[in-house]
Amino acid sequence: MPSLRELQTAFAAAVFGQDPTPFLAGCAGDPARAERAFRVYRDSVLSNLSRALSSTYPVIERIVGAPFLHAAARRYAQERPSRSGDLNDYGGDFADFLGCFAPAATLPYLPDVARLEWAIHQVGAAADAPPADLSLLAATDPAHWGALCLTLAPAHAVLASSWPLYDIWHVNQANHRGSRRVNFRRQQCALVSRGPSGMAVTVLSPGDAAVVAALGAGRTLLDAVSTVPDAAGLDLQRLLTLLIGQGLIVRVWREGAR
Repeated sequence: MPSLRELQTAFAAAVFGQDPTPFLAGCAGDPARAERAFRVYRDSVLSNLSRALSSTYPVIERIVGAPFLHAAARRYAQERPSRSGDLNDYGGDFADFLGCFAPAATLPYLPDVARLEWAIHQVGAAADAPPADLSLLAATDPAHWGALCLTLAPAHAVLASSWPLYDIWHVNQANHRGSRRVNFRRQQCALVSRGPSGMAVTVLSPGDAAVVAALGAGRTLLDAVSTVPDAAGLDLQRLLTLLIGQGLIVRVWREGAR
């Protein structure tokens, strides 16, 4: 007699696999009734997972259409079954899946758009930031900002792309009005944040993106700026104003004085 674990494994393989026959062969009672009940259950599970992806990736759905996303979602569920009971965790590697999904090969920017949407999903669920303390920044002469470190709020993410990531995302918003033309020769970085005004997606220059990523890793402002190959065009004061305005800087401290 198979163990409970073996039965559960066989059931999961039947739900997400291509052929449920081996599992159904071990079911008691009327085989036809068992098959009908199983198929109803499997269709319900796959439909729920498909709806979860539609909710997390609305721009992907707008680009490829609902039937395409539904077909991709079923394949994704079969190839990469969920390992969490929380639907909020579902779809984290959908971008990687799209990068290997042959029917999406004609849309090579799609995985990066999916990464942006997953970042929006995660930032929306991230922990709230503590009250900001910017007193040290205000008290420090800008000439000495280089020695400062910044603690950034958890609710943010930085993405770099070889595609016009923000533009693709922006023109595919449900409330977008105007031209939908996108210059695919552009490369864009994006900052996803959740601040006092809610969720925001902002275009960053590659230099700004590198600085924000370095600050998020705990590096000083001077070290963060040094990661930019050409820092001559970097406007640090403008970038800090942006981060403060979006509620992303919650603490300023001097290196060695945590």
